[in-house]
Amino acid sequence: MKNYPKITLPKECDVVVIGGGIHGSSCAYYLTRAGMKVVLLEKDTIASHQSGRAWGFVRQQGRDPVELPLMIECNKIWQGLEKELNADLEWRQGGVLFVARDDKEMSEFEGWINETKHFGIETQVLDPKGVEKLTPGITTPGVGGIYTPSDGQAEPKKAAPAIAKRASELGAVIAEGCGALSIETEAGAISSVVSEQGEIKCKYVICAVGAATHKFVAKFGRRLPQQTTRGTVIRTTPVPDISAAGTLAAGLAFRQRADGSMNIADEFMTDIDLTLGRFKYARDFMPGLFDNWATFKFHFNKRFFDDLVDRMPGSDASRHPMIGRRTNQAEPYEVRVKNAMRNLQKVLPQIKKVGIVDTWAGDIDVTPDAVPVIDQFENPKHFFVASGFSGHGFAMGPVVGKVLADWITNGQPSITLKGMELSRFEDGTRRTPRTRV
Repeated sequence: MKNYPKITLPKECDVVVIGGGIHGSSCAYYLTRAGMKVVLLEKDTIASHQSGRAWGFVRQQGRDPVELPLMIECNKIWQGLEKELNADLEWRQGGVLFVARDDKEMSEFEGWINETKHFGIETQVLDPKGVEKLTPGITTPGVGGIYTPSDGQAEPKKAAPAIAKRASELGAVIAEGCGALSIETEAGAISSVVSEQGEIKCKYVICAVGAATHKFVAKFGRRLPQQTTRGTVIRTTPVPDISAAGTLAAGLAFRQRADGSMNIADEFMTDIDLTLGRFKYARDFMPGLFDNWATFKFHFNKRFFDDLVDRMPGSDASRHPMIGRRTNQAEPYEVRVKNAMRNLQKVLPQIKKVGIVDTWAGDIDVTPDAVPVIDQFENPKHFFVASGFSGHGFAMGPVVGKVLADWITNGQPSITLKGMELSRFEDGTRRTPRTRV
């Protein structure tokens, strides 16, 4: 077990935030900045799970229209966040480029532009020469692509820790290695959170614990269908300057950092580790699985047996079911690593020498419609959920914190959250996924 920082929790506060990813950290920051007394509980360390294992794209392009009001505002936040936090986040505003393999894919991209043009995003349609100009040396310009110059990138391993650090400097209590065991209510409203280090009386709770959120939701009789997919990422050695744009092209996702190294991935491909828990919401996810069958690979591996152990009476996970396994269990899939490196050489053959500095994987929490849940419960009152970001939540982290802080301090969200209600999975109004990314 890790040696976590020792900290004394207060007996009471205004808000307890459960989860130390970028969403929870951002909630703690904006709430503390607004004058609230905040305690953040994280069972492991800040950004130790998916928030520190993402690609690092910060994009408006290609998003479900439901997410765009939030993401447009978040793009503005990112542009000034380094200065605001006095921290290096490796922010780089070089745009995002999607290259179309064929006319059908190009038609889909152009359809997205037409559907979202009322938002005023300056996405451009490029022909193959335009793709080549933006990414010199690319061998796979396809039939063209779309490009949003105001999009950018940031470093996931730095962002949430920097946000949590600033929240702490402003007075938030950041408790690492301290999970939430239960949420207590009184007269239909939040009254306290019981943590591994004691009970904290509070008026509000924000649950931002990624793939474990459905457990907390179920305690209040609500239903959040939620699963995970495992994504693998590779960091390369520095290479000559290629592009400042985060790019998807011919089976390769890449972004080049300022030091010349690249974060790359096997494009949309992810892996599903089979466990007994997969069956719980299988019906909800079945349509999406059939529609995107080619982008998944199923694995029967050690995680199946780990899940069996966790279900046994007396195991750590069974004694503390809200916490489960404390540390990240996702391991990179070597096939994804080989595919990404091979595609890198194919797409950008001018890179003669490149090595691997690091590989990692994370469990991406997903919903059936690939849109997050950002909602407040009526029973109990003052219980908020922010989860199910489906692989594109890193970029939205700061604005999710801001909008929930505004909701708590002003009584309503400052940006529309229509379409992100939990009830869509309970009353038959759930939607089908609109985008692949």
